[in-house]
Amino acid sequence: MSAVFITAALAVVCYCLWVRRDTWWSRWESAATFAIAMEGCALLLLSPWAGHELSPLLHSFLGVWNVQQLVGGLCMIIAIVANINHMLVRLVQPDLVRPLMRKHLLVPLSLGVAVMLVAFVEADYGHQPDMFASMTGDRWVSAYELAIAAISVYLGSYIGRLMLLLRHDPRARTTVALYLASFVFALAACVLVAISIWIRSYLGPAIWGCICLSVGIFAYGLARSWQAKQAWFMPQAAKRR
Repeated sequence: MSAVFITAALAVVCYCLWVRRDTWWSRWESAATFAIAMEGCALLLLSPWAGHELSPLLHSFLGVWNVQQLVGGLCMIIAIVANINHMLVRLVQPDLVRPLMRKHLLVPLSLGVAVMLVAFVEADYGHQPDMFASMTGDRWVSAYELAIAAISVYLGSYIGRLMLLLRHDPRARTTVALYLASFVFALAACVLVAISIWIRSYLGPAIWGCICLSVGIFAYGLARSWQAKQAWFMPQAAKRR
């Protein structure tokens, strides 16, 4: 079941990247396209498929299991930060974006990533293709998972505040609604991770389902947003002809 969820979400991500293929050089849109590309990479690296195929290969070079999961977690964090940048550009002057991000995100992210790295190095649970199947193990594994969940919740709540500011734009209401739905499923995944650790039971399919719905809805929202912008400009171009 998890494989079906992941495959479907990655298909939507690929569709979104194709629709937005001309936005990589746009000052206003490139951050969002980069964000969904990073989310797709994160989903692929965190998937059980990568655990089976990549983890043994990386272990043969690095001597550490599950490195792809660490890289996938960092890709997901980078994706969320890129999306924050995309939204801030629409709310404040461009020269204020980086100072605001440093002020609000630097310390929490630095602490969270530090905990992630330390917990990953200290955790000793061998080859585990599905990262959500290992949460009944030692405290370092739990600390690693909770650090990712805490960072995601913090960044997600920051995005939620930005979306509430953007919702007043009538052109963005549908897109913002999709982003909010994506955030709700991401939050649900984090809650399920905490519950899984607390009850020491495998809730992988439910967690993967929420993650994939979050990524898929976000990707669809970005694709739809760009298509709407293209449709708005095309009639103007037709009139000039």
